[in-house]
Amino acid sequence: MAEQEIKDVTEIISQLSEASMADTIGLMMQNAITIQHSMQTVTNASISSSCALILSKGGG
Repeated sequence: MAEQEIKDVTEIISQLSEASMADTIGLMMQNAITIQHSMQTVTNASISSSCALILSKGGG
C-alpha cells in the first residue's frame, strides 16, 4: 500500500511540475510578444521623428 501511495504522490508532483513549466513558457512567450510590440512602437516613433525633421529642414 505504501508503494502505491509513493507512486501516486510522484505522479502528482510530476503533473504539477509539467503544468508549472507550461505556464512559465506561456508567460515567457507573452512577455516576448509584449517586448516585440514595444520595440516596434519605439521604431515607429523614431521613423516618424526622422521624417518630420527631414521635412522641417526642407528635404521633401
